[in-house]
Amino acid sequence: MMRRTLAAATAAAASLAVVAGCTPDVPTPATALPAQEAAAVVQSQIDRIVPATFDELAAADAELDSRLLGERVSGFARWVRVAEYRQRRAGDEMAIEEIPATMQAVYTSAEVTWPRVMVGVTTQPADATPVVAFWVQEAVESDYQLVNWAHMVPGATLPAMPGSTTGAAQLPLDTDALPVSPEQVVADYLDLLREGPSSDLADQFEPDTYRDRLFDNRKVLTETAKKGEGNYLDTIQPSMDNTFALQTADGGALVFAPIAITSTIAVKNGATVSLPSAYAPLVDGTVKDRVALQYHDFLVFHVPADPEAKPAVVAADHHLIRVTAE
Repeated sequence: MMRRTLAAATAAAASLAVVAGCTPDVPTPATALPAQEAAAVVQSQIDRIVPATFDELAAADAELDSRLLGERVSGFARWVRVAEYRQRRAGDEMAIEEIPATMQAVYTSAEVTWPRVMVGVTTQPADATPVVAFWVQEAVESDYQLVNWAHMVPGATLPAMPGSTTGAAQLPLDTDALPVSPEQVVADYLDLLREGPSSDLADQFEPDTYRDRLFDNRKVLTETAKKGEGNYLDTIQPSMDNTFALQTADGGALVFAPIAITSTIAVKNGATVSLPSAYAPLVDGTVKDRVALQYHDFLVFHVPADPEAKPAVVAADHHLIRVTAE
């Protein structure tokens, strides 16, 4: 029997990282929180943490060597760079994302225990929106480490945040100080991603290009799988232990949520799955009739203090880190 090859659609090859359109608004940090709050990181520390992070990242990028990461860049951020280095060594000139080392704004935590977090909003890279960079300090003896980043959604607006002198309160994920808790926002949004654009939950969030592109890719790949009498499935899971919330100047919150997405495409009757050539360095096994695309995504939500306003995704990236042939 002649074997059929079904291409995993070009749409899936494109990152869901948003490109420059309407430039997002990055407000200057405010000083609206009470004076008794005190930032966990002072400006002199910020001035050391940010350059040290990007020096380490630049050194690893120059050598395409993830072993040079770990002191200041770790966790999910390191996983993403590992994948990008593999693709770049295989000839993909566009594999490594540009993350500017210059910050427009830095938001710090007022937390007195650990883990603590720090957020930076970069200047705008070429052909893309500014990047929201996310650092975590796990313990008193640990360095702040860059663990995630995501490009801002075109047209998104970041809320005003407390200044670096006071810092922002780190909120419990189940806090009742907001119209909807951070953990509920994450849970509802992931249910929306699972259910698709017709979900009843769609009206609970502002529109965003991240989920639009995810749904568009799902539609194309589902149709592709059906041509091989197969199926396509997205499995979406949160990482609540690595999810954090910072209070905004007006009493709302920014929620920083890493998620894992596994996109599985399977075909039957002698058909095989064909992947974009850029995926080849990430493939574990021999691609035949079933593959699982493993993504690490990072989402930043704005949860308004106003109960009449809807939560919104203000930054999001979709990073392919591994392809498993099953």
